[in-house]
Amino acid sequence: MSKGFPLLLGAGPLPEQVMRHACEAIAQAWVCALQSYECGESPQKVLASTTSTSGLVRLCGDAAQFHNDGGSWLEAIADWRRPVLLLVPGEDNGSISGSGPAYAALCRELKVPLMGLVQLHGGWDRSGRRQDGQPWRGWIPAADHPDHNDAVATLGLWLQRSTLSRPTATGAGSAQA
Repeated sequence: MSKGFPLLLGAGPLPEQVMRHACEAIAQAWVCALQSYECGESPQKVLASTTSTSGLVRLCGDAAQFHNDGGSWLEAIADWRRPVLLLVPGEDNGSISGSGPAYAALCRELKVPLMGLVQLHGGWDRSGRRQDGQPWRGWIPAADHPDHNDAVATLGLWLQRSTLSRPTATGAGSAQA
């Protein structure tokens, strides 16, 4: 069972501003610290210097990309058994790219403790998210969207309730789906 604060990873490279604002909103809703690291930094050094009790950790860049130290960030995260929340970009029509399900499958393959997926921006297709079989945990619409504050608060509540008491995600289900 994974406990503590998750690492926040993009399902592939995400626009810096979108990811930063989403991670800041999650940290604010959860009332915790947020640390940011680049994928170019040593996974072993960063993971050794942070703990799952020290607050949220945002990883900027592509966590699946091969690192100069050997392996990828995802492989190091699996070795350290650190929980992960994947952030997936959404489309205006409510669809998502294949990067979200692909990263979720890679996490399962590497045995990364996956807490779930969170859609960033785009339209929220509740029935589509329920049907795609992924462990969706919510949606963070753009800051100017009328549902932004409610969606962030709902995700924050789910995180508060789940991180200290539930195992990692294995199938479909969502706090908002």
